Amino acid sequence: MSETEQLKSFIKKLGIDLVGIADLKALKEIPTGLPSPSALESILKNYRYAIVMGVQIGKLGPKASGKDVSMFMEKGIVGVVSFMEEKRFYALPIHTEDEFDPVNRIGLLSLKALANAAGLGWQGRSLLIVSPDHGPLHRLGAVLTNMELQPDQPIENQCGDCSICVEKCPTHALTLVKFDDHPQHREDVLDLQHCLGDDSCPVCIKVCPFISGRQLQNNKKP
Repeated sequence: MSETEQLKSFIKKLGIDLVGIADLKALKEIPTGLPSPSALESILKNYRYAIVMGVQIGKLGPKASGKDVSMFMEKGIVGVVSFMEEKRFYALPIHTEDEFDPVNRIGLLSLKALANAAGLGWQGRSLLIVSPDHGPLHRLGAVLTNMELQPDQPIENQCGDCSICVEKCPTHALTLVKFDDHPQHREDVLDLQHCLGDDSCPVCIKVCPFISGRQLQNNKKP
């Protein structure tokens, strides 16, 4: 078993639904909340890969909040950091709730861009990362490392002509914009001021055709 396979097996045992590896050399223009291009260059100089993780809605049961799922992801991130440090590799966590730029709501690095590059899914019409097996992912997290790993390949956008998440948005925070990889500007698609967030309003997640019947069952109100 290769080191990449060992790492993925370890992460799956933590209860994480999806894990993929992104090659940071291919992401030199990744959105970042860092104040200057030189700061990003410094990070990319020391870290070659991103270990990207995703968990689905309903992971902890129908009554779990977004914060509960975030804490579950944080435990996974801590586990991966410990795993890497025991092997004497660098490990820089990208937390699910980080906002280095709170005005534009951008973390250290865009978790969606990392997840896309790592093959966890594609960016859907709601701008969430959509997994073909799990639907829109509820929470993402990542760990940057200098460990030599085998990167995964991105998945082509499979939304097609579907616009259900846009049509069902209760606050009309979404605008239908068709794109293959990502929109030119986030604001063309999402009105942050009107979006209720996936904690209090998971509509765009639940209506996605890629979410499994099991997940929908888990999230039915008792």
